[in-house]
Amino acid sequence: MNMQPLLPQGAELAHPPTRGKVYGSLILAFALTLLPWMDQIRWLVPDFTLMLLLYWSIRTPRLAGLGLAFSIGLLTDVVRGAVFGLNALAFCAATFIVLLVQRRLEGFDISRQTLQLSPILLGKEALVLALGLTMGRGAIDWRWLLAGVVAAALWAPMAWLVDRITNRPSPNERGRQPAL
Repeated sequence: MNMQPLLPQGAELAHPPTRGKVYGSLILAFALTLLPWMDQIRWLVPDFTLMLLLYWSIRTPRLAGLGLAFSIGLLTDVVRGAVFGLNALAFCAATFIVLLVQRRLEGFDISRQTLQLSPILLGKEALVLALGLTMGRGAIDWRWLLAGVVAAALWAPMAWLVDRITNRPSPNERGRQPAL
């Protein structure tokens, strides 16, 4: 039976994520989300900012919490011209759920995290659509729900890439501790 330690060990303890890495990566993800995507595929583009915010909420909840989620959501509302507070509420709801189960998600490998986070990523898109409909945003295009499916499909490569960039050991490497 492969038991993981409760506290960070080895390389993970030696190189914890810094505020600069967390906030810098979120700014980069926000810029990626704001790229001028073609109108034909715009509804397929996932919210990279939310994905990275959830990643950091799992890895370093002290640096990426509800306040940051609310701020980024408000900024997203302003930039996209959405109903003020719509994305802020959706970001906070997704981040709150992830923070509730953070310890469990932290112990999962990337594939199991993907299974756990898929309903949250899809639920965020559904919440934005439902709230937009109730707030009189007009005609709703249900194709936007596919952005949540694409986000779930891209979670594993995104998490793997950020793990490699930040020198974080994979869950398999963390599980292997030298015998004392």
